[in-house]
Amino acid sequence: MHNAYTDSDLRAAEGLFREYLHGRGLRYTPERRTVLHGVMENHSHFEAEQLLLDLRAGGQRVAKATIYRTLPLLVGCGIIKPVQFGDNQVRYEHTYGEKPHDHLVCRRCRRVIEFDSSAVADLAAAVARRHHFEISSHRFQILGLCSKCVEASRQEQADDNGR
Repeated sequence: MHNAYTDSDLRAAEGLFREYLHGRGLRYTPERRTVLHGVMENHSHFEAEQLLLDLRAGGQRVAKATIYRTLPLLVGCGIIKPVQFGDNQVRYEHTYGEKPHDHLVCRRCRRVIEFDSSAVADLAAAVARRHHFEISSHRFQILGLCSKCVEASRQEQADDNGR
């Protein structure tokens, strides 16, 4: 689902982030810029620690604390959002410039499959209307087994039954 970002997308995200920071009396520092660029270049679900490793592998010098302080700011301005997939790990994904989507999560191999469904969005809107509720976002996740893990599970059962 994640798109490749153009230079104009990056400039627009920088503008949004600068405005958000300015509104809170915070500065757009070179370190925050590095984190923003690292986030925008990452097109998958990522953890803070992995972002740190990726930035350092790319020759960027950024403190761990800077990443942990900057990610909530990026969430606050709507560039990313935190997601959890049935474990205790917080990951992040892009929301800026992305179409809303939901997730299928394999409980065995942790594979995450993104999908978008107008039916899910329509249902969320209908439920919200019925309860006079204004939606800011929604999260819909289906937990189960992916096709590879279903097949592996069947094979394991067949092996166990053959003993």
